[in-house]
Amino acid sequence: MKRLVLALSALLVCGQVHALEAEGLPDGVISTGSNDVAEAWLTRPTTRYAHGILGDAIEAGGLMVQTADGQHYEHVLPDGFVFEDRRARPVDLDGDGRDEIVVVLSSLSEGAALAVYGVADGKLRLKAKTPHIGRSNRWLNPAEFADLDGDGTLEITAVWTPHLGRVLQAWTFTDGKLRRVASIKGYSNHAIGSPVQDLTEAVTLSDGRKALAIPTPAYDEVAFLTLQDGRFAEVARKPAGSRITSPVRRHKNGRQLEFATGRASLVTIDVP
Repeated sequence: MKRLVLALSALLVCGQVHALEAEGLPDGVISTGSNDVAEAWLTRPTTRYAHGILGDAIEAGGLMVQTADGQHYEHVLPDGFVFEDRRARPVDLDGDGRDEIVVVLSSLSEGAALAVYGVADGKLRLKAKTPHIGRSNRWLNPAEFADLDGDGTLEITAVWTPHLGRVLQAWTFTDGKLRRVASIKGYSNHAIGSPVQDLTEAVTLSDGRKALAIPTPAYDEVAFLTLQDGRFAEVARKPAGSRITSPVRRHKNGRQLEFATGRASLVTIDVP
């Protein structure tokens, strides 16, 4: 969905209110939060990083949130960084009743990192981030936030270099720090040049275990992975019939996934 958001609002910076006009990312998506963050979106389109992994060479130089009490806060990146993403994701990662914001933060020289932001002391601040991949034009794509191992803490899942290394990782955010929990190769949640990022879904298996549904590298199968004792394990794999071209969504009955492919308007598969 293409959107151009013009936000003319009051921004609280260092205890003072300033008028702000911040242009939204042309293909950006506004996300809603469930706690202290009402909405979050990406701002300040820039062409200073010509990677174009999501279909164009326009990335974001800023991140904006509107809190539940109507305040607006923006974090503006320095020239050596961009948000290489289409949306910012509000989610309470540590169970404190306040939303963190998860977004892809890319260095022009060191590639992507997974970053966590939050509002504190009147500012939208970086709370934690993973290491950057290590070289320019290397990207990661966030997947799901779910308690996959049943320990009461949400795992943040993402695929590092989904077109090259195809490494699925799980991280947790506790005590203000990101900690890697598990890693496995051989899965992808993004086709190069596509604006579609949502190729994964968190599901409940028939035996009650939580699992991540994610395509295999050819995007024509869906694998189901569980997480236990710091290890991912693939427990099933189902054919998609053709290459998946749309977001993967849980059907309203909870027991099926649905998506579009190159050969059919809509495909449904059973959750094992």
